[in-house]
Order: sequence, then structure tokens, then C-alpha cells
Amino acid sequence: MAIALVPVASYAQQEALVSSEVELGAGYVNKDAWKFGGYNGLGDEGAYLIGNIELRSRDRETARWWGLTGTNLGLSSRNLRFDLGTQGSYRLWAEYDQLEKRGNDTGRTLFNGAGSSSLTLPAGFAGIATTDTTQALRAAKVDPFLQKLDLRQERQNYVAGLSARLGRGWEASANFRHEKKDGIKLTGGVFGNSGGNPRSSLIPEPVDYETNQLEAALAYATQKMQFKASYYLSLFNNDNTSLTWQNPYRQIAGWTAASAGFPTGIGQLALPPENQFHQLAINGGYNPTQTTRLGYTLSIGRMTQDEPFLPYAATPGIVINTPLPRSSLDGQVNTTLANLNFTSRVLPRLTLRGSYRFDDRDDRTPRAQYLYIGADSQSPQSGVATNRARTNLPLSHQQNLVKLDADYRLFAGTKLNAGYDYDQIRRELEEVAKTKEHTLRFGVRRSIAENVTGAVSYARSQRRYDGYHDIPFEESFSPEYRATLTAATAWDNNPLMRKYNFSDRDRDRLKFNVSASPQQSVTLGLSADYYKDQHESEKNPLLGRQEAKGTTYTLDAAFTPAEKVTTHAYYTHDNYKSRQQNRSFASATKAAAGLEGPFAGDWFVGVDNEADTFGVGFKLTGFRGRIDFGADLTYTTSTGHVDPQSVGTSTALPLPENITRLTALQLFAKYQLQKNAWAKLSLLHQKYKESDWAWDNVRPTEMANVISTGQLPPDYTVTALGLSYIYRFQ
Repeated sequence: MAIALVPVASYAQQEALVSSEVELGAGYVNKDAWKFGGYNGLGDEGAYLIGNIELRSRDRETARWWGLTGTNLGLSSRNLRFDLGTQGSYRLWAEYDQLEKRGNDTGRTLFNGAGSSSLTLPAGFAGIATTDTTQALRAAKVDPFLQKLDLRQERQNYVAGLSARLGRGWEASANFRHEKKDGIKLTGGVFGNSGGNPRSSLIPEPVDYETNQLEAALAYATQKMQFKASYYLSLFNNDNTSLTWQNPYRQIAGWTAASAGFPTGIGQLALPPENQFHQLAINGGYNPTQTTRLGYTLSIGRMTQDEPFLPYAATPGIVINTPLPRSSLDGQVNTTLANLNFTSRVLPRLTLRGSYRFDDRDDRTPRAQYLYIGADSQSPQSGVATNRARTNLPLSHQQNLVKLDADYRLFAGTKLNAGYDYDQIRRELEEVAKTKEHTLRFGVRRSIAENVTGAVSYARSQRRYDGYHDIPFEESFSPEYRATLTAATAWDNNPLMRKYNFSDRDRDRLKFNVSASPQQSVTLGLSADYYKDQHESEKNPLLGRQEAKGTTYTLDAAFTPAEKVTTHAYYTHDNYKSRQQNRSFASATKAAAGLEGPFAGDWFVGVDNEADTFGVGFKLTGFRGRIDFGADLTYTTSTGHVDPQSVGTSTALPLPENITRLTALQLFAKYQLQKNAWAKLSLLHQKYKESDWAWDNVRPTEMANVISTGQLPPDYTVTALGLSYIYRFQ
């Protein structure tokens, strides 16, 4: 950050100041509201500093200049940047950027040590037993020890860079970024090893990350050709390699490790590991003629990760017969990306465009067999003839994507468009080895009248796979274990189910927009976007996602009744629907569950999400020669509906709706005190309410086998008022 300390005063006698501005004031938030202050730094009740600066200076004789800008300097969303350079010669810059993300402050945790890598239970806690069958019994043991839990994370970025013109079209540049991120987020901690005996807790996970990024580049440019070669480095470091927590549940049947329960049971999970990424890239373009442009990008990269493995189990007393096969993953992924594109106006009315993308992810991580322990609850370790013997799967893929487009100006005011895409993806060690997708696109844009323009486009896509096989099951489970299964039960995921991102899919998409200006002071717009994905086909079984569709349309208007008055209004509607089918089964019915035809465990789920947003605002400048003021009002409502249906003997009921309501009002007024000074009054008012069945009235001990945080969905009405003084000078 030493760049920011370059003395600028030495240039003062020769400088010609350009326009600069300083804003200083104070504001007040009338109550705590973490959701309101999620990213803007206004989450706490009380006063705050308003500070914004923009200082610019330029020497007319030497073309030397400098600038200092700062925004939100009194808040946790502040940014400060300094630039220094000479036009046409060099440029230096340094920047500090801070952003706080606030999650929820209404939760509570049973554990001591939130924010650290070791969570312990408080003294006096007796553990939850299988005899604690009611919420009241569990609450009597847990509630006296609950502690407030604030979920927040803060990111700080330090950036420094330089660029220099080397002459004859050459330019070199480099920039470095150091990012620090710390705080607390939620994760799940589980003890157990089968479908019936897991016990879990929502636990605070520490965030203490550092990322260092470096990019250096050398570029060359002429009137017809541009070229750039660059190197990029990213180093990620986590100060916490793992998170341990004490088991709050007493020993239960199925935990074969006698020490797994409270107070001796210790769980451990790995946190994001240290890793690094290196990349070399070249990109550029060439104009062989005035009507043709060629472009290219080529990059090769390597990601590596060799963080030492954690032990199979952290609970003392668990017997490990077979050690870890490796000391670390020794992960390595090589990446290759190539992009070629061209644009050419081959005829006065015809323009052609094309592109080719090659994206290869080659996972070179070595494979090994791991005899894992079921969530710190099994002893002794299982053998290779069980489902606890698993081999990691390095997943590689390769994409070839071709796009062709043609624009034809049929006559004045009318343009036709047609296009074709071919997308082929090859995958290794996944259910589908290759998918192919073909897309045809057609569109027309027309000036319907002098002040009316409209466009409509339609695209039809068809994706098909070349065979669906349970490769992950065959490659990850041991041959000894697979030999214990019958042909009808030798599967992990139901053989009739298709993952939606692999399955056959027909997609239709229609877009429409029109804009009109019936008068010089009025602008109207209407746009709509509709798509439908259909996943059923003759060779597609009926398990998995069946279809999905979405609709978005927007109406907007702008009105300028006078030279110094502008108004606007808009309305947007979004709707997403999907439907899927699957089936549930037990060990005794697994073989029958994999056969086509009706099954007692079949079920369906329909999802329907809808959102509406309305906004209106105005701005008036120069009122009575001194006053600017304006307002923006936004109202948003969204509803999420999940409707399960069963065809068996069980009865399925719709889940409660998830509902969100937001009303936001922004007001501002500026009064000109003198030629270069203003007083500014600003107000931000929000009313927000969220209803989420996953959290509504769910106490920490509401569920028999889960200790949650009991946090509440956001519900607030808050106002922030600010008064500041703005001074502009040269």
C-alpha cells in the first residue's frame, strides 16, 4: 500500500485542479435490523458518519494527474482508492475495499467457542438421552445453556497495481490483491452411520480465509491487431484446517463405538483446504478488413491441493484397522480453454458471426480406496466388503461449443436473425459419458412506426444423451461389496432416475419486447420472456424432474413533464414452476423400487415460485433555483409453494407457503447554500417481513434428533436518516 503515500504536494505549484467534491455529515438508524444492514453497514441502531470524497488534479503542462475517491467512509461498506499517473506514460493505483455481510442475529447455540475451531459443551450440561422424547424434556436440558449467536462475515480487500506504456504499441501491467475474510457461518455436525441413528446439530463454522491474487500482463496493439499475454496466480489459505465439536447426545443403539456419545464423543470435519491456481493466457484480435473482426483466447491452468488428511475419526477409542491410503488428496486439475470468434459484414445487408469454445477440465487427482468411519460412531472399522469402502472419483469433462449467427437487414427498419448452436459435453466417471444439444434460433426486429420498435425471438433446443449407466456406483464401491448384492439391488441411485442436468431435454424459449415514444416526453416499454423445459421422452423413465417453465414480463414507463422533472414507473412479474417424480423405499423393497411401473412409494412434488415488483419515482432539479429533490418507492412480494403428492398409502399435505414482503422508500433533497456548496437530506425507510416454514416457530429443540439455532426469519421496520454538507471546488 506504499503507493498511496506518494507525495502529491510537490506538484502543487504547477497543478491545474479539476472539479473535486467532499461530502461530510451524520446519519441515524432508528433500530437494529440485520437484514436491512446485510451489505450496506446500516444494521445497528445509532449514529453513523457520512463521508464521501472525490479529489482530482491534473497538471496541464506535464499531463501528470492524481485522484483520490472514497465512498461510505463511515460505514463497514467503505471503499477508498488512490490513482496517480501521467497520461500516455504510466499509472499507479492502490485501493481498500471493505464489505460486511450480516446473516442473522436471532439464533442461539449450545456450544462454547463460536468463531473458533473447537466447540465444547458448557459445564453442567447433561446430554440429551433417548428418553428425552418430548420437546419440553429436551428444552429443559438445552435452553439454560443457550448463548446468543451472531452470523456475520467481513471481507477486506487490499489492491495495488501499475501499468506502463513501453512505446511502439507495447504496454505492461500488474496488479496484486490481498483479501481477508473472517466471521461465522452455520454448518451441520452429525454423529451416526445409518438411516435411523444420526443425531445432528447446527454448529457455528469459523471463517478465517486469506486469498492472494497476482496478475501480470504484456499487451501490444496496433490499429488492426491487438495481443495480450498474461499470468494469473491465486493462493487460498485457511487458518483453520478443521472444526471439532463435542457430541451433545448420549450413546444410542447403532453407535458401535462405545465412546461416541456424550461426554466423550468428538466430531471433526474438514474446512475449505489451502489450494492454488496458476494460469497462462493469451488473447487478442485482428481486423483483416474494415468489415471483419477475428478474436481469440487461449489459456492453460492448473489447480492443486495437498492439505494433509484428517484422521478417519476424532472420537477416542475407535479402532482403526486400515490406515488412510494417502497422507493427502494430492489433487490436481488441469484446465484448457480456447475461444475463437469472428464477425463479418459480408454484404451490405448481411452480417455473419461465429464462435467456437473448447473447455477441458482434466482431473489428474490419484484414486485410492478409503475405509471411512460413519460420522465418528463406528468401531471397529468396517472391511472392504462393505459400503464403507469407497474410492474417490476424479471428474473430468470436455466441452465443444459452436455458435453460428446471421443478421439480415430485409429493408429499412427490419432486421432478421437466425442462429444455430451445437454443444457437446464429454464426461468421465459420471452416469452419462456424452450429451449433445442442438439449438435453432430465429428472430426479427422491426421499427413498426416512427416511434415504435419491437422484437421477437424464438429458440428451440434439444439435448440427448448416449446412454445412462450407474458408473459412480460401479467405480466408487469396492468389487467385494458389489459381489454381496443381487443384480436387482446393485445400485445406489434408483436406475430409473435421471439427473436433470444429464437427462434428455426439449427446451422452447420465446422473447418479446416493444418500446414506444408516443410523445417526446413519454417512453413506454414492454418485455416478456417465457421458457419451458420438457424432460420426458420415449427412452426417459419417469423418475426425476419432468418439466420446468418460467415466465418474466416487465412494463416500464418514463415521463418528463418539464425540463427539470423526470418520473418513472415499472412492474415486473416472475414465475417459476417445476414438477418432479421419485420414489421412496426400504431395504426390503429396494429390488422392486428399481423396476418400471407403479410403485407404492411413488411421490410427486410441484414447485411454484412467484414474485411481483412495482416501482415508481421522480426527480426534480433546480426548483426555485436552489433545490433538488426526489423519491423512489419499491414494493416486492414473493411466494414459494411446494406441493408434494403421494400415490401410495401415505397422505401428503402441501407445505406452508414461504412469503416475503418488502416496501422500500428512498427520499433525498439538496439545497444549494452557495455556488459550490449544498446541504443534503436523505431518508431510507424499509419494511420487510419473511415467512419461512423451515424457521418459523422452530425452537432449538423442536426436532427430536436435531439441535437447531432457533433463529427467526427477518421481520423489521427501520428508517435511516442522514444530513450532510457537500462542498465542490477546483
